[in-house]
Amino acid sequence: MRFVSFCVLLLGISVSTFAQDSISTTQSKTEAIKIEEGTLLKVKSLTEISSKTASEGDLVDFTVYEDLVIKGKTVIKEGTIVHGRIEDAAKAKGVGKQGSLKIQFDFTKAADGTKIPLRATKSTVQGDDKTTSSVALAVVVSPLFLLKKGKEAKIPAGKIMEAYVGRDVEVLVN
Repeated sequence: MRFVSFCVLLLGISVSTFAQDSISTTQSKTEAIKIEEGTLLKVKSLTEISSKTASEGDLVDFTVYEDLVIKGKTVIKEGTIVHGRIEDAAKAKGVGKQGSLKIQFDFTKAADGTKIPLRATKSTVQGDDKTTSSVALAVVVSPLFLLKKGKEAKIPAGKIMEAYVGRDVEVLVN
């Protein structure tokens, strides 16, 4: 009986030690990595966005175009949703004035679920400006050409754009 009790105790200690070794091995593989402010993140539009239909404050979603890898570790995965909004939208007007769109990227999430604030530096899109040709044509031919409308600004579905990390963020990766 003592032998059986001793074997059960020994087995319990062995299992406990093995479990602790497994936990510490798993924990040692997790690493904190800093995503620095200004890090470029390529994003892709999910649907067409047009100055004709968009309004200031409209929410728009994009996806991360390609994995963001730092120190050989994926910190933001391709396909992750990027939340944004229309900061400014102006419809095309007469006299050839083009429409314009300004997108603000708000945030996405890292592989560990951490919220990553974003900013957009080069996200203003404009349509073709027809002002010069309208005024020149109106002088030469007829005042009716002053009614020529400029083009609406459009971001087609699938367009790759640039967003930037808004501040330093530390994330945990395996």
